[in-house]
Amino acid sequence: MKKYFWFVLLAAISLPSVANAHEEINREPKNRIDNYQTMTISQSGSLFYSVTNEIIEGVNNLNSNLTFIGRANVGLEKIIDNSGNEKIATKEDYLFSISVKTVEKDFVNYIYPNEIATKIVSDLIIISELTANLYSIEIGDIVHLVGLNGEPLEIVVGDIVPDSKLGWFEAVVSKETGFKLGIFRNIQAIIWDNKITENHLIEIYRNIKYKKIRVSDKNSKPNKNWVLPNALVKEMFGDFQIKERDGTWIITEPKWREENIETIKMPIIGRTTCHRLMWEPLRGALNQVEEEGLANTLYLDEFKTSGGCYAPRRISRFDAGGSLSRHAWGIAIDINTKSGYVPRVVEIFNSWGFAWGGTWTSPDEMHFELRDLSASISKTSG
Repeated sequence: MKKYFWFVLLAAISLPSVANAHEEINREPKNRIDNYQTMTISQSGSLFYSVTNEIIEGVNNLNSNLTFIGRANVGLEKIIDNSGNEKIATKEDYLFSISVKTVEKDFVNYIYPNEIATKIVSDLIIISELTANLYSIEIGDIVHLVGLNGEPLEIVVGDIVPDSKLGWFEAVVSKETGFKLGIFRNIQAIIWDNKITENHLIEIYRNIKYKKIRVSDKNSKPNKNWVLPNALVKEMFGDFQIKERDGTWIITEPKWREENIETIKMPIIGRTTCHRLMWEPLRGALNQVEEEGLANTLYLDEFKTSGGCYAPRRISRFDAGGSLSRHAWGIAIDINTKSGYVPRVVEIFNSWGFAWGGTWTSPDEMHFELRDLSASISKTSG
């Protein structure tokens, strides 16, 4: 907690000097970040404190604008309408998990239209449309959350907006509200100015000692192995309440588990336990691997000893802010946990709607994750 305190203190001291340097820009009527050139810095999990401080130092040297975006998964306990009626509630000791984005009040006007920004500044919560539909949330409802720190928080819904406007987060709050929920981590730094030049890249790479960062701009191409955001995972594969076990492993709601998790025999890897919607694309990919004579490149012993599909747990490979693993839905599979995959196997799984973790900022080379059901539908129907 001391580290969190010193980082928050440092950010509070450093960032105003960046903002003051461009006070004349802040006064412009069209002060949306889209009107400027931008650079985004991220890494797997959250930005290290050292990286955060090095970014602040570099941006001060550049005399550009800077803001940090935070994120974590927190618990949703219940929803009360403005008449005091309980609309949705979890079972005892269970919570829903939702992804919450945090933004700095001083810069929220750059990121969102004024009608949204003013509500975030007023410490209301903004909910995405898919999430609102899933939990029957309306503007004015009171959402009862439980933070990473275990602390409860009641917050009023200020607006409901399309998911794309929120960057495919399920909810957005101010940094101050995020701190109350134990969200101190930053997942992204956004730098913007009238013109981003090679000097920005030089300064950033000169300052940041840790080199496994991702720097992108508006023209950067997305990783072809992108994954589904939480809201779409829930829409496609269902949502469930969770109960904590030990901080990493969780218990998924029995009713959802009974309706969706199955154990059957698959080609090459034998019996496995997955989400029922995994069977068609997984069987298709494994059959094609077999047909192309590549079955011997998938190792059953590795799969049985340290691999698998359904595993109700949080992501523990890095500081993921309480995010649930896609294994908790049973829509991810690890087969070759030690040996890696030949390139053609990756291509086959990609063609059946799976993302491969080998190209991520923090590579997870054993991991295939289902993101597209239409690929298997078109293959089997064609």
